[in-house]
Amino acid sequence: MAAMDIDVAPKRTFKEKLLDTLAEAEVEAQVAGEAPPKDKQVLLVEMLVEGFPSAFCDFFYLTHRDGIADDQPTAAELEAKGIDPEHYEPGEEVPEESLGFLKENLVVAEAAQRRSDMRAVFDAYKSLATYFESTDNPKKAIFFFKKCLEVAVKSGDVGAELEANVNLGMALENTGDTPTAIEHHERHVSLATSVSNDVEELAGHQNLVRVYRRMAEEKAAAGDMQASIECLEKCLAVARLGMDVSAEGLANHKLGLSYEKLDNPQKALGHHGEYLRLCKLSGDKAGEGTACCALAGAHQAMGDVDAAVQNLETFLELSKNGDPASQARACCSLGNIYTAQKKFERAVTYFEKFFEVARSLNDRRMLDVARINLGVARGSARTGRFMEVVSSDLNTLLLWKNVRMPIDPIPL
Repeated sequence: MAAMDIDVAPKRTFKEKLLDTLAEAEVEAQVAGEAPPKDKQVLLVEMLVEGFPSAFCDFFYLTHRDGIADDQPTAAELEAKGIDPEHYEPGEEVPEESLGFLKENLVVAEAAQRRSDMRAVFDAYKSLATYFESTDNPKKAIFFFKKCLEVAVKSGDVGAELEANVNLGMALENTGDTPTAIEHHERHVSLATSVSNDVEELAGHQNLVRVYRRMAEEKAAAGDMQASIECLEKCLAVARLGMDVSAEGLANHKLGLSYEKLDNPQKALGHHGEYLRLCKLSGDKAGEGTACCALAGAHQAMGDVDAAVQNLETFLELSKNGDPASQARACCSLGNIYTAQKKFERAVTYFEKFFEVARSLNDRRMLDVARINLGVARGSARTGRFMEVVSSDLNTLLLWKNVRMPIDPIPL
């Protein structure tokens, strides 16, 4: 039997199939009278056809839910913004109108890497990181800032590495990852010091002051006061290196308050005193008043009442045109001190000031406290005269009892 001739179609390559897919999409768009659609699928196919597999992988990873997390807010974050998590509809990973921008920069980065133009690679990734940061997409911003850092380190570009560490540190701060942010800010300062870049070193010190202070607050909120103090000590040391008098003063103040919480008024006193010195040096009157208040508390805890009174009175003098609430607290403290010393007339004077300020603030709770303290002080101030009348002046006692005639103080 003669063999039959069978036409075998040539096997099509993967690239040819991709090109056919693109052609079909363009034909459909022309029939509909529209521009060719540039959705995720089409852009992915284009990158493969154009020969950019790395860009394809990154694009896929960034635009699919099984890639980078969708950056959608947590239930707690939604509730903080007044949004019901059960009715929240998550958006797309990357807005449709931004897909072209994403593809373009990924392709530019891969093409630049092939020709060893690492600065162009860095700039493309930085452009994407900045874009995602501006669209409140922090995880993707961090993804590209990390790529910037990798490129800078690989190429040995110290300037780019400095920039990448700063950007990455700040982006991590915004996500609440303070420990990792600190690592990058420390690396930034270390690099700047190694190349004697005074401008970058100064900026790095400022960043470290901020993140050390933030870490101290986080540790304190978690109840770990010792770790909080260690962070504040680092903050203080960096502030001194950066010659930032304001930051140095604030670090001393917070250290003083921390030692108070640890029942160590002696150490607290030293830091509050240094805070006062630095405030005077910088002309910070409000800070001076805060320092005096803190010093008063430390002196009182150590049993030095006279020093506490002196600092509170200095604070009142400094804060005449300042914060009324602080004035009220200082007057209350002075009233309590004089009450404890049984100097009731002086206590009444300060509790009256406390009452006046509380009334002007329209603070109901503070006003109630002021009213009670003033009443107790006035009653205590009159107790001595009242007891004398009870024991030796029957006529005055009867008049007070029957018609509420005031019991006048004993004439001097």
